Amino acid sequence: MESVTIEIRGRMFIPNHVLLHHDQETALRFRNHDTELHTVVAKELFFGVGLNIGGNGAPEFGPDGLKRVIIPPEGLIEIQFTPTRTGTFSYLCDMPGHDMKAVIVVE
Repeated sequence: MESVTIEIRGRMFIPNHVLLHHDQETALRFRNHDTELHTVVAKELFFGVGLNIGGNGAPEFGPDGLKRVIIPPEGLIEIQFTPTRTGTFSYLCDMPGHDMKAVIVVE
């Protein structure tokens, strides 16, 4: 299993560019080091993909699957999935006033 950790610090995703591999089982972790809530919104990456979500975040689902995950201060979420499509997938934090954006590339 491929494992990637993205740190959230100072209202930034670090690193802001991640490479994953098509059809490779992946554990994607987001660790929030800030003292405020953050979210991860990556609808296109997870569309139509089976997910296993762990950690102390709060996932929100809609008709198209995972909408976002809210991560508490000093929180951690882990999303286990297998990327089924290649491409460049942007994601963001949609909390008001947070201008946090990053990219996941699946090749």
